[in-house]
Amino acid sequence: MRLSYQKPENNQLEAMLPHIDLLADSVQVNALGKLPEFTDTIVTRPTQEYLFLHETAIIGYHGILFASWYNCPAGELKGYTPIRGAKSFDGGKTWSEPEDIAFDPSGKLLYCPPVYGICDDTLYLLCNTMVSADHMHSLEFYRYDESDEKFHFFRSEPIPFKLNTNVCTMPNGKLLLPGRIAEMDSFPNTPAVLISDSGKIDAPWRLVKIQENGDLPDGSKLIHPELSAIIQNGLLTIFCRDDEREVPLLYQSKDCGETWNGPISHNIPFSNSKIYSGTLSNGKNYVIGCIDGRNRLSIFFTEPGSLKFTRGYDLRNGHDPVLDLYPQFSYPVVCEMNGILHVIYTMQTPERQNHIRGAMLTSFPIGKV
Repeated sequence: MRLSYQKPENNQLEAMLPHIDLLADSVQVNALGKLPEFTDTIVTRPTQEYLFLHETAIIGYHGILFASWYNCPAGELKGYTPIRGAKSFDGGKTWSEPEDIAFDPSGKLLYCPPVYGICDDTLYLLCNTMVSADHMHSLEFYRYDESDEKFHFFRSEPIPFKLNTNVCTMPNGKLLLPGRIAEMDSFPNTPAVLISDSGKIDAPWRLVKIQENGDLPDGSKLIHPELSAIIQNGLLTIFCRDDEREVPLLYQSKDCGETWNGPISHNIPFSNSKIYSGTLSNGKNYVIGCIDGRNRLSIFFTEPGSLKFTRGYDLRNGHDPVLDLYPQFSYPVVCEMNGILHVIYTMQTPERQNHIRGAMLTSFPIGKV
């Protein structure tokens, strides 16, 4: 069933778009419960050196959890902005002290965000550089060396493509990076993907635009079209953030990302924030995003092999009095390791001080959902 909205401009856009019901009628979004079994861990808190943190990433590799993010001294994408990271050797219970991974000593280039990928049993980190907030300059590649336990830079490409999720593998063996594209040193508002035809991370990537620009049919624009994919039996479904309207959007491809249909509306009422999605080892698909602004972070699951989401849970909903954390809870990234799903995301420590943020991890067994 199509969603209805208080603002007429949202209903106008909804009526102009094709629609897919993704959420089962039995799932009541306003009455989601907590996960049946979970563990919360603070990965890193703000420090005097780095008050601001955002756009976390996580992956499991050789039994170790790797997490990374970008830090700033006092505000979002202002001043010295490095990619930093930490590791957990005990499944996310404890974390090492953060270390710098990628940075510009002069402070002229901002580094944001990091994503991970594994290829030929090798761990990679990819990240963007910017000349100012979201004004894209390059795409950089780093390779992890287990001998010294560090990421090493090996390539930079002048591609003004902003990353959003970890590397995805498609049924044809090619690799996919969902994101958004811009002109050089400008703002990326066009949804697009990068494809590695060789199936290698350290090989060339080519760009495919999902649509020609950031315009929607009603004249509104996709300001931050952050994307995340589910790959199901050859069908690629990509969720897309929508800023000017409240209509949740997706795009679909039946030919492994070469051509796209959309935008298409759906009925999971995500807010204008980053969405993350994927498939578990048991065949269930998941999608996680913010509802009610960035106050709630909710996750939904399908049955194996389906695109109908039949279960939903709140990971966070408002102030946490135990940990004394506050919204925003946002920008989730997910990985599965040893039957445990790990969700890393941004959290806020003091109330009403949006510039003071850290990284939070919620972990739970996939067999319980």
